Amino acid sequence: MKNKQVGGKFPTFAVLMTVYEKEQPAFLDRSLCSVSEQTVRPDQIVVVTDGPLTPELDRVLARHQTAFGEAFKIVRLAENKGRGRASQAGIDTITTEWIARMDSDDICLPDRFEKQLQAIVAHPQVAVVGGYVLEFADEEDNIVGKRKVPLTNDEIRNYAKYRNPINNPAVMFKREAIPNLGGYPTMNILEDYDLWIRFIANGYELMNLPEYLVKMRVSSGMYSRRGGMDFLKTYIKMKRKWRQMGVGDWKSELTSNVAMTANTLLPDKARKLIYQKVLHKNCR
Repeated sequence: MKNKQVGGKFPTFAVLMTVYEKEQPAFLDRSLCSVSEQTVRPDQIVVVTDGPLTPELDRVLARHQTAFGEAFKIVRLAENKGRGRASQAGIDTITTEWIARMDSDDICLPDRFEKQLQAIVAHPQVAVVGGYVLEFADEEDNIVGKRKVPLTNDEIRNYAKYRNPINNPAVMFKREAIPNLGGYPTMNILEDYDLWIRFIANGYELMNLPEYLVKMRVSSGMYSRRGGMDFLKTYIKMKRKWRQMGVGDWKSELTSNVAMTANTLLPDKARKLIYQKVLHKNCR
């Protein structure tokens, strides 16, 4: 393992993960193993338990904490507060320059962090570095979708008017930017999208790498969560808010709302097909 580049060091970074009681212990274990297998290891690993966990999940965390040593910190919330508030609780304990997000059932490819750190060194003006994601179901080699995202800052700013331009499980961002943006969004729907809009609206520069960095586990539940009237109402409300922040216009807001209304009304199986065959194809 290394945390150095030729002629100097990479900036310090931490991995931030939240986990709650319904996670599968085997998935959490594989996710954390993919961090330990990185060509460049993080300076900190912060896992926030969003409420009490099962004994099996606690044992997984204890085992990895022993393996990583002092770099591994567990932040325990007494009750489930949602991913946004749990993320902020983790950020409050992190001291590194950069934060790498990761979901508790996803798998980092071995050189994910090294590639992102190389980009950070090469482009010191950026505050967000993301990349492509492979979606898999059940087994790691059962790839069912590919999430490609726009690469340059201008492309990302334009794409954000219509869709989320960043794959959250594959992102790294500057820690110091979060307080300037009002903290991590606390709502439980579209919180990540809202965060990237805040970065854009406040003039930060974003980029994505044309590289697959993470394997993202998908299930039928992921697609059902993107349906229903509660999701649609929140989406329409946030689209208006983002336009008022300067990201988007009437045309992009109307186009997005019409498309999302149609998508929301679809049966889960049809929505899954649309995401896998259409929305997660190359956006460029």
